[in-house]
Amino acid sequence: ELKDIYRGTAKAEKIYFYYAGSLYGQKQYILAGYHYGVFARTYPQSKYTEESAYKSAYCSYLNASPPSLDVSYTQAAINDLQLFIEKYPKSEKVKECNNLIDDLRERIEIKAFNNAKLFYKMRDYKASVIALKNVLIDFPDTKYREEILYLIVKSSYLLAKNSVKEK
Repeated sequence: ELKDIYRGTAKAEKIYFYYAGSLYGQKQYILAGYHYGVFARTYPQSKYTEESAYKSAYCSYLNASPPSLDVSYTQAAINDLQLFIEKYPKSEKVKECNNLIDDLRERIEIKAFNNAKLFYKMRDYKASVIALKNVLIDFPDTKYREEILYLIVKSSYLLAKNSVKEK
């Protein structure tokens, strides 16, 4: 209620920042991220702008899905964190943002690997080979490289073994 009462006054900025902080404290990260983002756009000259932009991106990180679920929130969080880094390259939060981005990219890598491995488990060896090669293309420095290469060879062998002799 205070946010609406003090709109247009000198206190509105601080009240809105605290409002977003209260949502963050209640672990309502979607709403908190939204309001931190609105704050950063509404008050670009505020002393809280950089912190609000970071908290907005961090809330996106907290909303990111685990590897077993859809990666759209994860990709959105990566975009938000990269946007913060581009906007505030000298911020002390840049290193932390880079670490968060690495974590999110690892989630996407795990998701891609698990999806490719699923084709192997379903005995669709041709699709398995293609999907596993795509994982290597998308993530050339993956920590699952050995297992992927092994599964490619094994899938190729099983595809040939189960194929028609003429082929």
